[in-house]
Amino acid sequence: MFLQRQVPRQTYSEHLQVFAASSYGRPQINNGNKILLPASALQQLIFIKQNGPMIFKISSTQSQRFTYVGVLEFVAEEGTCIIPDWLFENMNFFPECFVLISLEKSLPLGKLIKIQPHETAFVDLPDPRAILENQFRNYICLTQGETITITFNKNKYMIDIVEVQPKTEKLAVCINEADVEIDFLQPLDYNETPLPNLIKNNSSLGMEQDQQLQQQQQAVFTGKGVRLDGKTGVTQPRKQSEDVKIVSEPYNPRKNKLVNGLRQSEEAQIFMGSCTKVGAQKKQL
Repeated sequence: MFLQRQVPRQTYSEHLQVFAASSYGRPQINNGNKILLPASALQQLIFIKQNGPMIFKISSTQSQRFTYVGVLEFVAEEGTCIIPDWLFENMNFFPECFVLISLEKSLPLGKLIKIQPHETAFVDLPDPRAILENQFRNYICLTQGETITITFNKNKYMIDIVEVQPKTEKLAVCINEADVEIDFLQPLDYNETPLPNLIKNNSSLGMEQDQQLQQQQQAVFTGKGVRLDGKTGVTQPRKQSEDVKIVSEPYNPRKNKLVNGLRQSEEAQIFMGSCTKVGAQKKQL
């Protein structure tokens, strides 16, 4: 009786139940995209020749969404895998749901990554590029279209991976020991402050002043009046141009001065009253 020798598989692909890192008591893996696999996965991977770091593709069994990750340790319980919280949320997983974990033979080395922060607060940090490069050391690869979470000074910042180059059908690149250029796009919450309107005053105080000015210009007296000869009558309204002269520019006294100055007639210069001369009696003029 001959025993059949078992030929080791040349790839790894398993359906595993997925759990978030916080529920497993391993929050430290939230700072990157490395997951925990069971020890049985390591036994299968030993016989597989792999060039470079181990990269795995996580595919949802509920949708067509996928992403690529690395592996940190083989300490998860059999039949399960543990992934970072931010990845668990982005992939819309739920506790104990099944995902497909498969070994990816190779990914191209990244050359350019275009990222877009969700908040302007991230680019306002002292050196956001250095912070991002330091955080990327915990990442084996990056997938186009995913949203990662960066933690700095106990603050979390969400970053969209808008584009990765070189472009391939896998839409992912390996950044492990790769010279990658990072291109920052405008944050999602960026709002350019509009310039103040210097032509029209839209404030409540300015609008109230404009209304008062219009009422003063349009006010025309139409009631009863008493004439100097004692007769009464109703005044007829006159045209606005006869009552109010609209001035389009500030009054300039130099521009409206009299050419020859102010003159009086000879009659206006004759004093018709009485006066008292100092040191003399009152004299009638």
